[in-house]
Amino acid sequence: MNTDMKSTDKSLKSALDLAMERLARRDGAPAKLTDAQKAALAEVDRKTKAKLAEREILGSDRLAKAGDDPEKIGPIEDEQRAEIGKIKARAEEEKERIRKGAAS
Repeated sequence: MNTDMKSTDKSLKSALDLAMERLARRDGAPAKLTDAQKAALAEVDRKTKAKLAEREILGSDRLAKAGDDPEKIGPIEDEQRAEIGKIKARAEEEKERIRKGAAS
């Protein structure tokens, strides 16, 4: 192996490292989270996953009842996508409040 390759290997960074560096350049150094904030963020993730799973089950049930009728399936899928988007957006808003220290 030549020495040029070794020096390149040392400079390789993970996607996470690169993202954190970009974030630090853009917003300043990322804030350190307290253990309570980390726990609250994990709880938001847990609840969000549960809500998404529930929505998936309900949507699958409704799609099964709609059968092969495209006129019934389209609106169900649209509603499903909208609800999933709302759940994810609410979760991100809550996580941002937690990160800023103003969690409810």
